[in-house]
Amino acid sequence: MVTSSARYNNIAVLLHWLIAAAIIFQLGLGWRMGDEPKGAGAYALFQLHKSIGFSILFLSLFRVVWRLTHKAPELPNTMPQWEQWAAKLAHLAFYGIMLGLPLTGWLLVSASPTNIPTVLFGVVPFPHLPFIAELATDAKHQLHELAEDSHALLAIATMGLLLLHIGAVLKHQLIVKDSVFSHMAVGAKAGWGEWRLWLILASVPVVFMSAWWYPTAKPAAPVAQQAEILTEELTPITEEATPVVDSPAIVSPKDDAVKPAEQPQAVVEQKVENTEPVVWQVNAKKSRLGFMTSWSGEQVLGEFADWQADIVFAEHALEKSHIEVKVNLAKVSTGDSQRDEALPTADWFNADQYPQAVFKSNKIISKGKQRYQAQGTLSLKNVTQKVNLDFVLNVKDKLAKAQGTAQLDRTVFGVGQGEWAATDSIPAMVKVQFKLEATAN
Repeated sequence: MVTSSARYNNIAVLLHWLIAAAIIFQLGLGWRMGDEPKGAGAYALFQLHKSIGFSILFLSLFRVVWRLTHKAPELPNTMPQWEQWAAKLAHLAFYGIMLGLPLTGWLLVSASPTNIPTVLFGVVPFPHLPFIAELATDAKHQLHELAEDSHALLAIATMGLLLLHIGAVLKHQLIVKDSVFSHMAVGAKAGWGEWRLWLILASVPVVFMSAWWYPTAKPAAPVAQQAEILTEELTPITEEATPVVDSPAIVSPKDDAVKPAEQPQAVVEQKVENTEPVVWQVNAKKSRLGFMTSWSGEQVLGEFADWQADIVFAEHALEKSHIEVKVNLAKVSTGDSQRDEALPTADWFNADQYPQAVFKSNKIISKGKQRYQAQGTLSLKNVTQKVNLDFVLNVKDKLAKAQGTAQLDRTVFGVGQGEWAATDSIPAMVKVQFKLEATAN
């Protein structure tokens, strides 16, 4: 049954102010996003903007249902007929904005070429609109442009409508002095002395500007909860003491520090002279494979959780030695769940179509002092390129320890499509890093 009262009921009042505050914050956040440089901060703001936008959509849908079952209070009889019609049109316009802004935003991200997933407040995954992903590229692009323009126009219309709405409230409260303001401000009295009016007016710029004060946690490179650095120092054997250099950072979800470095090293070994290569079994628990890059100057470290290495090696049988590494591209971690969900998609690794990256050595050469280079090829996303893998090796009895690096140009393999193909915020060169322990079979 539809009911009526002298003012809006408490649920309607709560929904009104929650939605109003969220929309004003969104306007400020959208403004800030326009000035935010590309990178981790902008990414976090964009995810927050989407989260609040969908919250507005859900609250607005509830508000519509509540409004259909609860009649609004009557407007004062002193209001001219044209003004009553204007008030009703303004309310309809607000409902259109409350639904239109998040819906055009949803369409915008669904048709985006970057295909970044939405995770509400970093917790709840939320799907894109259905059928958009299957559209042809041109149609998808046109839809994205339409959604982007519509979203921007609705944001401008929102600011104009808010100013008109505030002006109308001030007129009724301060000049006409009727009961309009008390419909939504419980207990308010007409006139200049009403403190609720001034509190609400003061809150508008505060909520708007709070979008600039809101801190964005930088999705760290992997951050404390999900990062480990393998810091065992490796020093190759020499006749004289060899200076220790920093070890490269390889990530793992165990430690809280990240220290990138420039080159691999090895610990003192006892030489094992083999004339035939030995098959080595990699200890997965003590081995890591990762990469290092940056995003707008901020370091990003990643780790592959699922990979296998087939190693047949002996220092004195290099011509018979070989290495093959297979990497599951769907299982990658960088310390940020939203970024991790994006990496296996078509814009990056395209793991659905090309689930593995494979490195195969063609030749292994010694570079002296227990340093080696595996010369081979890397196959990634149906592209095969020559890659050199430099590493340092320590063998003691049947235990081998190694770590090394390789430099890759991600653009050659098509890793990073659309706006991510540019190298202004994410460089082309990526350092692949590994550290492993293996036992002789």
